[in-house]
Amino acid sequence: MKTFALLGWALVIGALAGVLLDVATFLVARYGPQADGWSFRGNGALAVPFELGPAILAGAWTALAFRNRGFQRWLVFGLSAGLIGTGFLLLSVLVLVLFGSATAAASSNALTLLTFGWMLVAPWLARFVRAPADQVRRGQLGGHVMAGVLFAITVGVVFSVSGLVLAPGS
Repeated sequence: MKTFALLGWALVIGALAGVLLDVATFLVARYGPQADGWSFRGNGALAVPFELGPAILAGAWTALAFRNRGFQRWLVFGLSAGLIGTGFLLLSVLVLVLFGSATAAASSNALTLLTFGWMLVAPWLARFVRAPADQVRRGQLGGHVMAGVLFAITVGVVFSVSGLVLAPGS
């Protein structure tokens, strides 16, 4: 029964994340920053799902990894991982804003790749954090893996479907 509850929460939170990702993409496409030679408006808003999406997945997968290992503060660790990924996104935007696209495009692109790497590294690092002795218990690994996959699929599908309702270019 606990596995079904976990999968249900993965669906609900994944759907919410997909809708919020679409709303953020819409807002950036409509009102996003721009300067000489670069813009996040229009097609530039694709940076939102391609960078914020992996940050969201890093947070969710890290939370699930810590939850499976029995950490009581698994949600804090997951949110922290998501915020670090979001920090990479904000840093890549800040680099463009401060130095322009001619000078900082390569640095901004490298930070984008760092976000993708963080999506994979953050949950992997969770296995090396020592749990306090009173927190050592194991969850069902299969249920947590299924929840992680279901979360990722739900975010992608809901983002795509909600894009039909609130298209970034509209």
